[in-house]
Amino acid sequence: MKTLETAIARASIWLGALVLMAMMLQVVVDVMARSLFGTAFPATPDIVAKYYMVAVSLMPLAMTELSRRHIEATIFTQKLRGGTRQAVVLLGFVVSAVVFAILTWGSTAEAIKQTARGAYVEAGTMRVPTWPSYWILPVAFGLMLLVLMLRIVEVVTGRFDDHEADPLEEVQSHVMEAK
Repeated sequence: MKTLETAIARASIWLGALVLMAMMLQVVVDVMARSLFGTAFPATPDIVAKYYMVAVSLMPLAMTELSRRHIEATIFTQKLRGGTRQAVVLLGFVVSAVVFAILTWGSTAEAIKQTARGAYVEAGTMRVPTWPSYWILPVAFGLMLLVLMLRIVEVVTGRFDDHEADPLEEVQSHVMEAK
């Protein structure tokens, strides 16, 4: 399972890096073209809004769970131990998996509909296809669902490490490594 988690993490990191680089490059080219030639790169606001921002916002979902960085409200569960705590953790993962399964199914249905229709936006005299951007959601939600399924298997088999993530501890460890 760790191999699959590593593959998901690497894919998320690379996709995120590529999207950020593409967005940066397009915005820089747009600003330079506007400054130097008095004309903007075609459809930059539409492409940034429909593609880049959606990907930047949603693709890291699975990565945040892999690094145990999702928000957890533990005020009622932090004192639980043993089987009770495992049951609560399992319930949380199962409910999350159901929610992400619904999100994956719904966004996939919408992506199929928009792809069949050939969805686009008009930017000046251009038609910018937007149907590919509809596939970002099912991919992001599907990756998160896959990670949640891995977590459920880990809890059921007793291999889940239920440590509380401490961001300050992580930062301090990186500072110590740098010295």
